[in-house]
Amino acid sequence: MRETADERRRKARVARLEEESRRAPDAYRRRVALLAALGYVVLGGLALIGLGLPVLAIGGMFVTGQEWDVQAGIMVIFLLMVGGGVLRALWVDVTPPSGYRLWADHVPELAAEIERLRREAGAPPLDGVVIDGELNAAAVTCPRVFGLLGERRYLVLGLPLLRLLDRDELLAVIAHEFGHFRSGNGRFMAWIYRLRLRWWRMAEAVAVSGLLSPLLLSRFFAWYAPHFDAVSFVLAREEEFEADAVARRLVGHGPLATGLVRLEHASAWLDKRLLRPMSDRMRAQPKPPLSISAEQARWLRELPPLDVDRVMAASEREHDVDDTHPALSRRLAAGEGVPSSLRPGTPALALFDTPLQAEIERAVDALWRERLDARWAEGHAAAEPERRHLSELERGDGPSDADLLAHARLVERLRPEQDPLRAYERVLARLPDNPSALFRVGVLRVDAGDPEGVALLERAMTGDPGAIVPVFERLDAWRRDPTVATPLAVALERLREGFAAQAASLRARDGVDEDDELVAHDLDAEGLQALAGALRAIPQVSDAWLVRKRLDLPGEAAHYTLLVAWRGSVASEAAGLKRLVGALRLPGSVTVFGDGDSGQRPLARRVRAVCGAPVYRRGR
Repeated sequence: MRETADERRRKARVARLEEESRRAPDAYRRRVALLAALGYVVLGGLALIGLGLPVLAIGGMFVTGQEWDVQAGIMVIFLLMVGGGVLRALWVDVTPPSGYRLWADHVPELAAEIERLRREAGAPPLDGVVIDGELNAAAVTCPRVFGLLGERRYLVLGLPLLRLLDRDELLAVIAHEFGHFRSGNGRFMAWIYRLRLRWWRMAEAVAVSGLLSPLLLSRFFAWYAPHFDAVSFVLAREEEFEADAVARRLVGHGPLATGLVRLEHASAWLDKRLLRPMSDRMRAQPKPPLSISAEQARWLRELPPLDVDRVMAASEREHDVDDTHPALSRRLAAGEGVPSSLRPGTPALALFDTPLQAEIERAVDALWRERLDARWAEGHAAAEPERRHLSELERGDGPSDADLLAHARLVERLRPEQDPLRAYERVLARLPDNPSALFRVGVLRVDAGDPEGVALLERAMTGDPGAIVPVFERLDAWRRDPTVATPLAVALERLREGFAAQAASLRARDGVDEDDELVAHDLDAEGLQALAGALRAIPQVSDAWLVRKRLDLPGEAAHYTLLVAWRGSVASEAAGLKRLVGALRLPGSVTVFGDGDSGQRPLARRVRAVCGAPVYRRGR
């Protein structure tokens, strides 16, 4: 999808702040600490006002004998709402991690290595080591009463991680996590992390209840929350580099680098083969699988061959600015670069004897089912109409073209154990040029590693330009997928290059961004008259302004932006504007929005400024 102006601004801000932090790291940390302190002062002040003033007011009434009135009651209730919302934001309850509690006598060799790495990293003692079901590791700090009574610290290791890595790679991961715990720095980052959570909770409270009116700190809130998020985000990302440095010092660059490469490769594979298909299984079966551990182990055994060049190429793509973990290429470049050898040593899971492995698996599976049971039941119940529709289609005789395609889609969504290719190929046998079937068969074949899928995707885009945007969304995903074999990745890049100009044209029409240049419309008198006729048919539209988006693509049809003054009810606006879009006959695509949309007010001002007088006024 096209990157929004907000995303571009966030990336630019993060890049600028990263440069500031590199130039003066100590000054940058002081800046973050001062901002954090300011946040606590504001939240504490709001809590004091919200809870202290009502107490004083009620106490004053009792002392003076003043009668209670409605206006005072409303004010006290409002202040209590503010205070309650702030207290909810301040109370960040970081609970101990769930999973299998690992004791030192379970794995004495690993316990000795963990203790050695902890001491060498300068980290405080642990309160426990926990095994969960994630392909990950974590350093978890749980404060006692806002940290006033100290903290508890846990090292969390995922069972799939133990299956994937060798012994030295696991030790490098553990050393990295102790880098987060190390003295002073770990407490500072834990404090920053909790304050980030507090402000996001405050944002949620404001959004839900509207606690901060325009007259009560709304401008400060609108500035502080995103600003603190950005400056602390940079620090959190740098913290990952520093934790990597600890791992390199204690274990060496080689095990850290090979572990990171394997983790990147396996994460994409499990996401594609196990996690994403889970939503289809939820729709199909009433209960989650009994053992997620067994399924993770199966897919890890079936990992495709690891191509380091391919993993690095996928990781070099622009990284998500919402993820505090730096891109793999940057993490390796901070050390000695890409590892020269990836031959694994002694498997990490060999540190655990067979009975202990079985015990851990049972605990992880029970925890997974406990977390998922309720959501799984809801997802399965929500898919009941689809299952009923599939049964009706299979009971019918002589399905229509539309029924045949609907049947294939439902088989893909509701029967994960059944290969959907056969259902889609039946569609193609009857409708060989159907773009939807070509698209789905192409995607399924590429996901299976079959290069024939590339030709099908090309046919889909050639036959229907409407398929270009969804195909390019998949191309973006495959580009970032390190498990796609290099020859197939090369073929997909050639396909991208062949349709790049058309994709750019379509994406340029994907709405209107604040960075897009708007110019006067180019409709003649006849075109304006037709537009007025369409607007006149919607009685809630009183005025309208029309502009054109400048597209730097020669020969392309125009993209228009139409702002309407909506004078009907808010509830009727969405349906009315949708009806209007269907009635418009402009010589190009169009974006329509109403002047009551608060999120589009800057765009509305720009449209009015460019258009000048409205192109339509009811009654004129």
